[in-house]
Amino acid sequence: MKFYKTIIIDDEPLAIDVIAHHLKRFSNIELVKTFTDSVEAFNYLKQGHHIDIAFTDIAMPEISGIELVKLSKDNTKFIMTTSFSEYAVESFDLEVVDYLLKPISFERLTKAITRFEDLEKGANHNTLEPSFFVKEGDEFTKILVKDIDYIEGLKDYAKIVIGNNYCLALKTLKSIEEVLSTYKFMRIHKSYIVPLPKISQYNGKCVLINDSEIPVGSSYREALKTYLNNNKL
Repeated sequence: MKFYKTIIIDDEPLAIDVIAHHLKRFSNIELVKTFTDSVEAFNYLKQGHHIDIAFTDIAMPEISGIELVKLSKDNTKFIMTTSFSEYAVESFDLEVVDYLLKPISFERLTKAITRFEDLEKGANHNTLEPSFFVKEGDEFTKILVKDIDYIEGLKDYAKIVIGNNYCLALKTLKSIEEVLSTYKFMRIHKSYIVPLPKISQYNGKCVLINDSEIPVGSSYREALKTYLNNNKL
């Protein structure tokens, strides 16, 4: 069993107590230190203390949890916590392990720890795969970009399809397209965005991704043809 060191950063002592209480049930997680001051926590990490995983609140005075993640230069992974759903982490740049909405249950924290351990078991321990969070009710689900088969626009929602499953995000296709274009996703129809590397066939009218046929709009065909021509033998 591999052991991990953790810290908790939150300006609410009761919030720290909840996480600390849950962590006592993990024999391989050592709580090294807690902080109610994010500047103090930043300086602690900056001094080179080895921490595997840090729990940090987002809405912190002076240095927010998001700023703390961006300023961190070592290999510490972060799990974000907050009382406010509007602060949901929906950014690829942060690449945090998970996002927890208070009050945090033991079951939900267990899922976050499991995700962290799965990442640590991966071949590359220094980087996390591009991902984002989708909020459904009070739950935040982490979606790995590589797992997405396609995204369908449904008015103000986007249906993100992963194999036989899907989730709904309160986002327009335009806003998602702006982010995913970096990862070789392309709008091929007014209602569809697809990952270009997953296209297995194109017949002039639709593309095939796994078992799904996705229509290609007439105004998007030239851009798609250009990509396919640039990647042909």
